[in-house]
Amino acid sequence: MNKRYLVFMVVTGSMATLSFFACDSKPKSSTESGVQSAKQAPQADTYTCPMHPQIRKSEPGQCPICGMNLVKVESQQKGHEEHDAHGVNEGTKADEAKQPTGHAPVHLDAVRSQMIGVKLGKVERKPLFKNIRAAGRLAYDPELYTAQNEYVEALKQFESVKNSPVADVRQSAKKMVDSAKLRLKILGLSDQQIANIPRSDRSDSSLLLNKAGQSAWVYADIYEMDLPHIRPGLSAEISAGFLGGKALSGKVVSVDRVISPATRTAKARILIPEARSLLRPESYVDVSIRSPLGEQITVPYDAILDTGNEAWVFVADGKGNYTPRVVGIKFNAGSEVAISSGLKEGEQIVTSANFLIDSESRLRGVMAAPSGHADHGAHGTP
Repeated sequence: MNKRYLVFMVVTGSMATLSFFACDSKPKSSTESGVQSAKQAPQADTYTCPMHPQIRKSEPGQCPICGMNLVKVESQQKGHEEHDAHGVNEGTKADEAKQPTGHAPVHLDAVRSQMIGVKLGKVERKPLFKNIRAAGRLAYDPELYTAQNEYVEALKQFESVKNSPVADVRQSAKKMVDSAKLRLKILGLSDQQIANIPRSDRSDSSLLLNKAGQSAWVYADIYEMDLPHIRPGLSAEISAGFLGGKALSGKVVSVDRVISPATRTAKARILIPEARSLLRPESYVDVSIRSPLGEQITVPYDAILDTGNEAWVFVADGKGNYTPRVVGIKFNAGSEVAISSGLKEGEQIVTSANFLIDSESRLRGVMAAPSGHADHGAHGTP
């Protein structure tokens, strides 16, 4: 009995040992085989639409959205390896910068960059100027002329009674001066202009009719968005068809404190000293005022790609790597843009062919997206 029991235990232990090693070696062999076969198996070709990169198919055909022929997508692994090998992350700290939605870095060799016409520019720090253009007219302002006369007469009246023993007379004359001065302010005159009126002892007749060689006034209608950039002392250039191609130089003297509810503009008063020709009142003119905006971080306008929700540029490292980067825009100044965030002085950016690079960046962004998201874009489109 004991002998049979011993034989049974030996046989059972041997079978258990064999089962353990068999189970332990089978998954390992299967895993190694799967990894090896995955490495050796060629990647399946993928075809996409150049205009709609979310469309991805495993065979040639036409885009279900626009009907264009699908093109074969090259393997992205090589591009990513080259991108890492050239050290883009070290050079521009792209990992710390925000990339626009649905984009990915792009690598182009020198030949391809030249073929598509890539041009680079530098991020610069320099003073910017804003040219503010506005419609204007040569002043014909009998209301202001009359208000100036009333102010001069009120001052004369006050001077004549300021030593009067009757307090009511003095106070009444002082109220007339204050009232006339307030009216001048409402009409747009600055404190300095009002202070200069008594010195001339007469109103400015150029507000009515202008003579050759006499000063003239131009009233320019400035929109609300431009008012923060307009201030007294700025130079202005006046042009019109009746001037025969000549431009008149003037200076902003004051800006109205009240905005017109009908046009949402405020009036800027521009003085043209000693106009060389006869200027007819109420003639329409074009006004250009150059306003300094201070020193700014700037890029060319053509470097910016803007959807309305976000704006970005492509930063180049000089080695064929182009990284999309979201930037903050302060304002546009002609052919240049002031940047508030996202770039630093001296960096290189793409200024030409950035639309082509952007298409490639979007395509790579879709290819790098999770497969479930990409398949949804490919199969969910009718």
